Amino acid sequence: MKRLWPTLLLVLVCAGGFWFASSKNFFREAEPKPQAFVTVKAEEVQSLSVESADNQVALQRKDSGWEMTKPGPAPVSANQAESWISSLGLVTQEKLVEEHPANLATYGLDKPLQTYRITLKDGTSKALLVGQPLPIQGYSYAKLEDAPGVYQVSDQSLGLLNHTPVDFIDAQPIAFDADKVQSAKLVWKGQTWLLTKSEKDKPAADAKWKLGDKELTGADASGLLNGLTFLRTSQLTKSVAEAPTAGGELSLEVTLDDNGSAKTQQYEGKLSDTLVWLSQQGGAWAYALTSEDVQKTADDFAAKSK
Repeated sequence: MKRLWPTLLLVLVCAGGFWFASSKNFFREAEPKPQAFVTVKAEEVQSLSVESADNQVALQRKDSGWEMTKPGPAPVSANQAESWISSLGLVTQEKLVEEHPANLATYGLDKPLQTYRITLKDGTSKALLVGQPLPIQGYSYAKLEDAPGVYQVSDQSLGLLNHTPVDFIDAQPIAFDADKVQSAKLVWKGQTWLLTKSEKDKPAADAKWKLGDKELTGADASGLLNGLTFLRTSQLTKSVAEAPTAGGELSLEVTLDDNGSAKTQQYEGKLSDTLVWLSQQGGAWAYALTSEDVQKTADDFAAKSK
């Protein structure tokens, strides 16, 4: 009997291990991950569009970057365009609703609420059609334009695609490398502030500065410079011809060190109701900033000068 104890103990251990593994689903095959509707490399995409009843956006890739063709010309952020393409690749076929639907109108896909389309360099296109919401909150019906299957799709993933023209534009009117700045002259409603770098060869945050006659630390000066570059528009840009900016209440002159030579960037802005339309000298676009944001930036300069 004593000889059987090791064998019995081994059997019990194996049985216990089998039960534990079974309870943890170790023997169950892993469920397949939902497939993406569209799998494509960003560099292969030549154009993209967002189409709905009240929103039409189209972008075209050019040698110099991306251009907006609908609703009209505007400066496009390449990062936003590439991010949108990446988001399209993340929309998955979460659950098959009907493989061969007899009537797409049942799902609102005969007249899609949204169509997200890309065209590739070889001329082929792929389009994701979005129909009515499911009875389950947070999901909608969707299908590929060239495939019959209707799927349940998360509204959260679709929300990353539902861009307006403003979502695609380069919303930053003022851009420069703070470490290269030698001076920045800001004029707003008749008041002038001149920020100058005392230690020319140091990074902005490490250098000593002056605002007028007052000495500033690098941290304070960097904060003021960041306040300029952090200004953003939340509206579509206009051409300078549509929104003249010369001779207005706002001007900014930034002098930078360009490999030992001085380079100047000049900006002008004009008040129009609660907006300040701002453009860079020689630039094509005027950006709408709120007068509140511009005033806050000016107030920051004023506070540091005291």
